[in-house]
Amino acid sequence: MSEIVDCSQWGAAAQPPDMRCEVLVIGSGCGGATAARVLAQAGRRVIVLEEGGDFVGPGRLTQRDLAMYDQVYADRGGRTTACRSISVLSGRVLGGGGVINACDVVPIADETWATWRKYFGIDAFSASDIAAATQRALTDLSANPIAEEQVNKNNQILRRGSQALGWRGELMRHNRVDCKGLGSCLIGCPVGAKRNPRMVSIPLALQAGAQILTRARAEQIRDVRGRQKTVTVRCLDAKGYREGATFRVIADVVILAAGPVGTTTILKTSGLGSAALGRFVSLQPQIPITAVMPEVVNAFDGIPQAYAVTEFERHDDQRGLTGFRIEPIFGTPGVIGSLVSEPGAAGKALMAQLPHFAAALLLLPDEPLAQIRRNWRQQLRIEYQFTEDYRSRARQAIQAAARVYLQAGAQVVAVPTCPALTIRSERDLAQIDKISLDPATLPLISAHQQGGARMGPDAETSVCDLDGRVRGGRDIFVMDTSVFPTTSSSHTMAPVITMAHLLAGRLAAHWPQTAS
Repeated sequence: MSEIVDCSQWGAAAQPPDMRCEVLVIGSGCGGATAARVLAQAGRRVIVLEEGGDFVGPGRLTQRDLAMYDQVYADRGGRTTACRSISVLSGRVLGGGGVINACDVVPIADETWATWRKYFGIDAFSASDIAAATQRALTDLSANPIAEEQVNKNNQILRRGSQALGWRGELMRHNRVDCKGLGSCLIGCPVGAKRNPRMVSIPLALQAGAQILTRARAEQIRDVRGRQKTVTVRCLDAKGYREGATFRVIADVVILAAGPVGTTTILKTSGLGSAALGRFVSLQPQIPITAVMPEVVNAFDGIPQAYAVTEFERHDDQRGLTGFRIEPIFGTPGVIGSLVSEPGAAGKALMAQLPHFAAALLLLPDEPLAQIRRNWRQQLRIEYQFTEDYRSRARQAIQAAARVYLQAGAQVVAVPTCPALTIRSERDLAQIDKISLDPATLPLISAHQQGGARMGPDAETSVCDLDGRVRGGRDIFVMDTSVFPTTSSSHTMAPVITMAHLLAGRLAAHWPQTAS
């Protein structure tokens, strides 16, 4: 068994030794951990770089908002689009987004695969290959249906209202085992109930001999067309605030799995990627809605997301997944407070009713039109434009959610627009048509970024070929959500593990002859 090495031990004056491996994986989330595990089990010498720290163990995931957002989210949870309309959330922790997500297991639908084959040329995987990889992903996650006794009051309210309207919905699958119902899923599970990559693929990769370096930021890939690539790495301090020593990792194969923002940034810095790099990005922006109920809800207890209203979810032949779905959600008080748009005393009075809050996210798959770019100062910019189709669906989704909560008995439905929009009866629903989605008027959340280095047969519109290999480089691959040509599903954990099994399995079976 190999080890996890904390690179913060090397201060700025230290000179860590250069390292050598066959496979260097940049990123330890669902894609990176899976790829590292598959290739290590195939007998390859693997090193994994993770910018964040390791928070598994007693007392590490503290259920405290400020401390956890600071340590387990990219940019301390403060990353946004350039227009400041969308919070772009991703993990910065060993295990990646699976450590901080809501545990929803939704595989790539057959209809989505059909769209990818027909319109994006992704025909390299047979139906049997896809089925086998999907099953491996579900097994990795210990995917299981959420039991009726685990459906908390917040989810019951949404189900009650939607069923009264005759709308279709479902109890979802998740990857929790022996859940204690603590409700702090979005800042990490302190009892280790999530069967995420940190609890499954990373231990298996270590057991197979992989070495994992935490607080290690990959900066640039050099010698991109050489048999051996050199990756410059900066050590970070114990909290990831400051950079320290620099060292190099020399690898035959480099796998990027740092998420669309991280993967795109490293490829740009390394001079790799076609004109498509950073383009065709889906953010899948979600709209938060709260309702004040007459009864005590205590939505902060139990599983945050268990029931989904799927009545309005659609598959379009050309665009893939579209429409919208409504899913209950809840977070810790600090998170909920950030979504209360009433100022001053009114906001304080509203927060005093926290035990009576019900809340949901309206999940809207979007077209891959966002871009990840750099400005003249070389600073990261995520540029996003709301299409008229998205604006229309957003208003429909808000109206549907308001109707659900009113049907369930809500006293007030609050839409966190600026200025705040409150709905007390069906007569108020017409106000929703006035929501503009102009910049910074409605706080949206992106937890499922996809694209930026998408795969495909056409070099002009894709960055990677159908094996996930980056064009213009030699044995450099992408194995995260960056390769998806459109939004893959309503939730991306199972899809990216599936894709990583497909791509890493193919690489293991057809190891480049010149790589070793």
